[in-house]
Amino acid sequence: MNSALLTERSFAEIIAFNGGRVFRVGGCVRDQFMGVSPKDIDFSIVGMVKKNFKMIFPDAEEYGKSFPVFRLPIDGIKCELAFARTERKVGSGYKGFKISSNPKITIEEDLFRRDTTVNSIAMDCLTGEIIDPFNGIQDINNKILRATSQHFVDDPIRALRLAGQSARLGFTIHPETLILASTVVDELRDESVERMLIELTKVLNEAQKPGTFFRVLAETKLLQVTFREISDLSKENFERAMVGLDGVAQVSKNLKVRFAALGLVLDREALLNWDKIMRLPADWLDSAIAVGKFTAILETPSPEKIVMAINSLRRGALSVEEFDMIARGAGLNLPILSTFKAAMTLSQYGDMPEDLKGKEFGEWLRKKHVEVIGKLL
Repeated sequence: MNSALLTERSFAEIIAFNGGRVFRVGGCVRDQFMGVSPKDIDFSIVGMVKKNFKMIFPDAEEYGKSFPVFRLPIDGIKCELAFARTERKVGSGYKGFKISSNPKITIEEDLFRRDTTVNSIAMDCLTGEIIDPFNGIQDINNKILRATSQHFVDDPIRALRLAGQSARLGFTIHPETLILASTVVDELRDESVERMLIELTKVLNEAQKPGTFFRVLAETKLLQVTFREISDLSKENFERAMVGLDGVAQVSKNLKVRFAALGLVLDREALLNWDKIMRLPADWLDSAIAVGKFTAILETPSPEKIVMAINSLRRGALSVEEFDMIARGAGLNLPILSTFKAAMTLSQYGDMPEDLKGKEFGEWLRKKHVEVIGKLL
């Protein structure tokens, strides 16, 4: 069958005809019960071997070293499909697993290996039957995040995902699961910073209150081994950073702008140290440094300072409008730079001297900017 014409039902029927079953799993099922349209749909296949699947769907894209995952267009969208599997901890970190995948593994066994109960629900794609062996639906209704099992700690990055889920979903975390998360501190020290940055990126991209992510990590004593620069803040500055971050998140969904809000509290040295450890995206780093620099300058505004700030922001990673957005979101009493920027147009100044060029013209223009802004202050 042409995979481009596959619907979810026709795909499930083909799998069933060949002795298997297909389930929706994970976040897409959780989102359905929350009344949210899922961004991605993941499927788990039970009762079939990889060889047969590839014979039926030769166009499916395969990737993954530890276990096979396939991408296949279903209902016009590329979806991820994996075979039901079990995991057994045999070493440290996320690579320290022995993975088993065979047709005898049940969907319940596959759900058992997942992180939290709200993500351990499946739906049969043909019958609509809901498989909920760990009472995930009840936890969704109660807005509680709870570890599916003690195996939660097998992958220490799950503690970051727990903090991220709390921030993105607005759910509280069950006390026993918080304690469980705190036990991974030693193993988390050895995890790659790339995996940590991935979780931070998800939070900045999706959470309404990304500060919750850092608060949970602080509560579980994991902040020091994940985001040390945030952990090193005083209690007062940590609170100020989180309030500012959450405030900015209310006015912007831009990852760069949200991260830049941390520049209200973290100084240049701290941000550069963070970058050395984690290799932050360049625009995140530059924007956060700019926020700290110009916030300090504009606390006592003058026409000269405003002109300098606007001209510098025009040439940098953070725009004047984005800086204003951060100042507004964080509740800062700073001049609204975009208002002054609008006044800094050549048409305001009449005839320009034709004999001025290069630096001389730049200095003439700067003085004109200062003059017009001085009238507005």
